[in-house]
Amino acid sequence: MNQAFASCELRVVEASAGSGKTYALARRYVQLLLVNARSGDLSLQPAFRSILALTFTNKAAFEMKARILEFLKRIAFKDFSSQEVIEILSPLKISPDEASLLARGVMESLIRHYNYFQVQTIDKFINALLVGCAFKVGLTANFCIKTNPRAYIEYALDEVIDSASQTPAVRRLFEDFIDHYLYLENRSQWLPKDGILEILTNLFSVNDTYALPLAMQSMPTEEVIKQKKVILSLVKSLYDKVPHEDLHATFVKSMTGFLERHKEGFDFDILSDFFQREDIPAKKDAALSGEAYALWDKIRRSIRELAQMEVFCLYNPYLVIFDNVREKYEAACRKEDVLFLSELNRKARAIFEEGLTPQELYYRLASRFRHYLLDEFQDTSRLQWQNLSMLPGEALSTGGSLFYVGDKKQAIYGFRGGEAGLFDTAKTSFPVENVQTETLSTNWRSHKAIVEFNNTVFAMENLKSFVREKDEDDDGKIKKDAIGFSKDDVTALESIYGNAKQSYRPEHAMGYVRMEYVDAQGREEKFDMVKARFLGLMKDFKERGVLWRDVAVLTRSNSELLEITRWLLEAGVPVTSERTTDIKEHSLIREVVAFLTFIHSPLDNAAFAEFILGQIFVSFSGLSLETLREFVLNERRKSTKIREPYLYMAFRTSFPTVWENCIEEFFKTSGLYPLYELVVSFYGKAKLLSQFPEAQGFFMHLLELIKNREEEYCDLGAFLADYEGMEGEELYVRLTGRNAVRLLTFHKSKGLEFPIVILPFLTMKVDVGSGGGGDKKQAYVLREANGELQFLRLKKDYGKYSEEALLIYEDEYKKNFLSELNMIYVSLTRASREMYGFLPSKAGSSRNLARKLITAGVWGQVPDSLPVANITAPAALALKAGADRDWITFLKDEFMADNELSLRRAREEGGRPLYQ
Repeated sequence: MNQAFASCELRVVEASAGSGKTYALARRYVQLLLVNARSGDLSLQPAFRSILALTFTNKAAFEMKARILEFLKRIAFKDFSSQEVIEILSPLKISPDEASLLARGVMESLIRHYNYFQVQTIDKFINALLVGCAFKVGLTANFCIKTNPRAYIEYALDEVIDSASQTPAVRRLFEDFIDHYLYLENRSQWLPKDGILEILTNLFSVNDTYALPLAMQSMPTEEVIKQKKVILSLVKSLYDKVPHEDLHATFVKSMTGFLERHKEGFDFDILSDFFQREDIPAKKDAALSGEAYALWDKIRRSIRELAQMEVFCLYNPYLVIFDNVREKYEAACRKEDVLFLSELNRKARAIFEEGLTPQELYYRLASRFRHYLLDEFQDTSRLQWQNLSMLPGEALSTGGSLFYVGDKKQAIYGFRGGEAGLFDTAKTSFPVENVQTETLSTNWRSHKAIVEFNNTVFAMENLKSFVREKDEDDDGKIKKDAIGFSKDDVTALESIYGNAKQSYRPEHAMGYVRMEYVDAQGREEKFDMVKARFLGLMKDFKERGVLWRDVAVLTRSNSELLEITRWLLEAGVPVTSERTTDIKEHSLIREVVAFLTFIHSPLDNAAFAEFILGQIFVSFSGLSLETLREFVLNERRKSTKIREPYLYMAFRTSFPTVWENCIEEFFKTSGLYPLYELVVSFYGKAKLLSQFPEAQGFFMHLLELIKNREEEYCDLGAFLADYEGMEGEELYVRLTGRNAVRLLTFHKSKGLEFPIVILPFLTMKVDVGSGGGGDKKQAYVLREANGELQFLRLKKDYGKYSEEALLIYEDEYKKNFLSELNMIYVSLTRASREMYGFLPSKAGSSRNLARKLITAGVWGQVPDSLPVANITAPAALALKAGADRDWITFLKDEFMADNELSLRRAREEGGRPLYQ
């Protein structure tokens, strides 16, 4: 970027892991600021008012803002010693003195007009757009944004189910679904509502992500069921009419079992592999009749037709239910003036399709943007780009610019609609001659050994070898069902990884990588072997004086993450993970919630027992845990099958003073006062913040959740119901500065860096149709055709009989293969100093493909000789526990008592003297 700076241009930056993506964005932003400041009056038009930078996360937006302000500060104070500042100014041909004056002016203008400093997430920008056009999507300007639509979807589904008793058409809809559920899907749940809700939630998510109509296939369920009966009848005819001694004995045995177990229908997966053969499985010297061959051809043709049917029509009943539920769902959202975060881009698309022009949009946003900077472009969805592309297109046509940054090797959000192909196609979308492409190839994050290790793994020679050998068995033979990669596929791979090679900074000349194979037979043995090596590493780190906070453990799945969390906690190693920061998993928060559950429903013996047997009640009641356990056990012995005593009543009788001092006040006032004030008063009564100072963050986070929801869930029962369904990041407490090992999934680690990274289960497995799984979910793949989105049930077995199903399967396999390879790339590029990986022989029940890509070995120097960063952790600032006000007593004083109120009414009616 040392050529003359041109504002009227489209610039694309390919930034590999650790190569300074945020720096490139901040540098560009500051250059635009200085050019704008040079050509305009900052008092009339702030230099940043015409610049819009969009990121995907608040964290990325914050980091970019911080970097921009840091650069402006250095330039303003003439700190030109940094190479970064020199790179900013040299293309602009601005003298140091002039640059300093311009930067000072920009900083002053920024302080006065900070609201125009537009570095924000895409979702926030789209939200601002919708606020200005809310009436066009049936909302008011004060609509409420929520994050989880599941409760609304469930409510709408319940409405549709309830209407079945009144509406014959809806009743027939569910009767058809039950036939489909039992005879086509072969599902076993007694209550299918959970399965319907799971798939409906996926359908709503897909509808919001792609904003395309969901295609309904013409083949009804009855035809599929009928086809299965036809196949059963044909197999029975073959079984009866062809002499068994002329057929392979194994085939006869499989037919016998098949016909005995399946009278009405069957699951496609259980079909014998014999049916894949073109010729009937007969013995070599058998003389079969023409009727036998005709039967075999008919069976084969019928199975092929069945495969086609199942691929394309499995989701038909769900799509019919979806249409009915969506109507109720949208009505409920309009009534409550609610919009969900996942809907933002779909709603924005509807506005643009109505003909909203850039000029009208700028008017509604109170800004006209001429320069656009987009971060993580490989994760942009087609819908997001459709919504945004009109704006940079207008800017480019009037002398503005578009600058986007990304890395196709880190495209791991395809399941959320991210489309890495846009990275290349977007730059050809505009009639612009000045298109610049830049590749950042210096790794500013990692030391030499890590960079060289990744250069070896992701070199095209190694990747081509990996593609050739991925389907080899232990003897080096390619499996018969292997999916081959064509020259075009390899070329596509090269377009992504062809520039993966990086250089390292001279001062980063050390580093260490160790990759180990774990040859275990079963799951338990694998976990035992990995655990022993993993805890050995922890012991080694402790002896070397490594700070725990310098260590990050990355896993593919949450289940693996939870297992490793348990290992570390058992070993006495402090941990920060989703499990340890989830307030639902915190023992003291569970006790608080148990107390709230009890005072909402006093008959809930389990909640009351959990509360009084917890640390909180023991700490402020004065009763010992042994006494309380004895009480609960005694009451439990008194219970019978007919009658179970109410535990709280027995407690009130046994410990009247403790009841009065600790519980009675809340028991009597539950439902009379706001939930927030009730919980604050309980915190004060139990002295939670002073008794349990290490849990202050968790206590305060629970209060924050209550406060944020008090308008929607104003009573205790509504909040508890909502709390039970909460999941995800809103439950996590942000713990900063804690000296603990960090545990994250691969997806959550993207964009982050750590001094030491451990990959305890480094596996690669390609799953096709993994949109679901298990009894509550169905696997699916998505395919766009004729402007519609098809939901396809895709299994490898379908491709054995249907060529079209095989082609779709192969296409999806290659997409998922690339996504998996990108996931491996992300995981291997997070470390700056040391990296350790354990590669099991199996990934689930399949072979671990990562062992074909990565060889076991050691790269770099032994860790003992590496410098250890941050040996001394900064002392934590101790905060005094806050004093919780007794809001219940305060509110009692604010309002008149009942007897005083009745006395006032009597006086007004003349029934009592004025003074009494």
